[in-house]
Amino acid sequence: MESIPLLKDMIILLGISVPLSIVLTRVGLPTIVGFLLTGVIIGPFGFGLVAEVHKIEVLAEIGVVLLLFTIGLEFKVSRMLKIKREAMLGGGLQLALTGLLVLGLTTYMGLGFNLALTLAFIVSISSSVIVLKLLGDKGLLKSAHGNLSVGILLFQDICVIVMVMVVQSFSEGAGIDGLALVKKLGVAMVVVLAIVVSSAYIVPRLFHQIVKLRNREIFILAVVLLCMGTAWVTSLVGLSLAIGAFIAGLVVSESEYSHQIVADVLPFRDIFSSLFFVSIGMLLDLYFFKNNLPVIALIVFSIVLFKSLIVILVAQIIRYPLRMAIIVGLTLAQIGEFSFILMKMGEKSGVIPNDIYQLVLASTIVTMALTPFLMQGAVPLAAFVGRVLGTRAVKGSSAIKSSLIDHVIVVGYGLNGRNLANVLKETGISHLVLDVNYERIKKARNNGHTAFYGEAGHPEILKMLGVENAKMIVLGISDSVATRKAVKAAKDLNPQICIIVRTRYIDDLEELYELGATQVIPEEFETSVEIFARVLKEYRIPGNIIQNQIDLVRHEGYAMFRGHSMDIDQLAHLERILETSVMDTFFVEEGSGIAGKTLAELDIRRKTGGATVMALIRKGSATTNPRGDFKVEVGDMMVILGSHMDLNKAMKILKSEGASPAATAQSTAPSGQDLA
Repeated sequence: MESIPLLKDMIILLGISVPLSIVLTRVGLPTIVGFLLTGVIIGPFGFGLVAEVHKIEVLAEIGVVLLLFTIGLEFKVSRMLKIKREAMLGGGLQLALTGLLVLGLTTYMGLGFNLALTLAFIVSISSSVIVLKLLGDKGLLKSAHGNLSVGILLFQDICVIVMVMVVQSFSEGAGIDGLALVKKLGVAMVVVLAIVVSSAYIVPRLFHQIVKLRNREIFILAVVLLCMGTAWVTSLVGLSLAIGAFIAGLVVSESEYSHQIVADVLPFRDIFSSLFFVSIGMLLDLYFFKNNLPVIALIVFSIVLFKSLIVILVAQIIRYPLRMAIIVGLTLAQIGEFSFILMKMGEKSGVIPNDIYQLVLASTIVTMALTPFLMQGAVPLAAFVGRVLGTRAVKGSSAIKSSLIDHVIVVGYGLNGRNLANVLKETGISHLVLDVNYERIKKARNNGHTAFYGEAGHPEILKMLGVENAKMIVLGISDSVATRKAVKAAKDLNPQICIIVRTRYIDDLEELYELGATQVIPEEFETSVEIFARVLKEYRIPGNIIQNQIDLVRHEGYAMFRGHSMDIDQLAHLERILETSVMDTFFVEEGSGIAGKTLAELDIRRKTGGATVMALIRKGSATTNPRGDFKVEVGDMMVILGSHMDLNKAMKILKSEGASPAATAQSTAPSGQDLA
């Protein structure tokens, strides 16, 4: 019987990783740790259970490509432009400071310039795959610290192009040729521009034609071709496969097919990306690790400490709060997957001696494995440091007038905060805007709002904003930790204040209410309400009935607007309303077959089982209780009474009996019709 070695290796890999990941998940550890441990166990330095190590690595590379492609799909080009400050300034400072620090230390230790610079490149890069996956799993990609993390990672990944070219020149025995680097970068940028242009103008048209075929298999194959093809083209000009895939996903994210593409690619991405972490674990030499454990521990500690401190410093320079700076610092404290490329190049060329190669390799794997734990501990550590050190004063806080009374504090100048602030401005309600993104603060000030920089979770900042005299505080931020801190701090300072909170998940409701929130609006629940409301509207259920159903669902789903919650009698009354008759209207258009018929000929009541024409409005005059011989004319508005089920039947009958396909039901009078 034919034997497939790779199939056996995959079965062994899955047979170990699945139960191991289940056990780790049950004790609260991330699945990434399980995959890394699986790699250590089955790898050549473990029990050697897998023979096709190279093929596993190839599949892992596909996983990285698919992961970066889907991350690009979840981002929008417009959003990327919004975090250009985080990418260019934050990423540039982080790379420069980390690289210079490592270069200085290694040169001081007596290492040659080529080796020192290569190590500086290796250490300065963080792991896009691990960080983006963990942030995505927690729904934090669009949070404030998620923006900074993503911006720095993107800048690092782009700079890998230059790093690879420099290390390659070392391996070729030549110095750094600036002109050659510029030429290669120019070619790479031209190719990227060509990909962006073709993706923006050609790919959407191609997908439009593919969608017309209504063939899911062809659609999926086209998606894979786009992802892999773009990655391959970019790799030909010195860019990494992952960067090419990210660019493809980023451009396609603006199309109307992006959500379907994500849904189709997601299963493949999760399977293949898990192989990446397994392949990383396979690289760890347990014998070398055991014999050099103290040295590796010291290197890991130094990397995590110095990389965290540098990122914290950079975050503070670009005006991020200390709490967020600490979270981002620990999030980016590991060495990244692209560093393996530089390691292998340096080791093969002799730039990196074997003993240093093994030390750096082992340290890199350990920092990767520590990342989930560092991210888990970052939030409580940041909160502790914030309590000990306090917070710096809000710039311009002295400009806040102490006489401000009954104002609204809008926390977060994103889409929700921006819309609310504009409405408050138009209605003349005094308000203040607070955000941790300085670009948003400048935008708010340019739009005529009084805006300040700072975190709402700090009591001192809330005092500066006059929370004791405020009528309301609205929290529209995506940072759940900051939201909870802000709710508690605001309630402690002003027990009478109304607190409205936006949250992503309904599971957060109970805790936010316990902390003192007045109203909590969970996005996932409100989305479900909007969906069923639109479905009912398509079936011509009257607006007041839809609103009653929304009120019932909200009341049963969560205690919305607690100050106005309904008692049992009110609910029973509402249920009775839903069973009683309601009213709707139908407009008779030009060319309709209904025109010229009498009400007796239409016989709406008998055909529907209860709907009755109560009035006809013609040229502004209403005829109530019309007789059976009343003839319907073009331009008439028929007022029909009945249950919403009978009304739905009546509308179907009136539309089907009309000769014109354009005859449609109207819930309100068209322009020029006076219902009074």
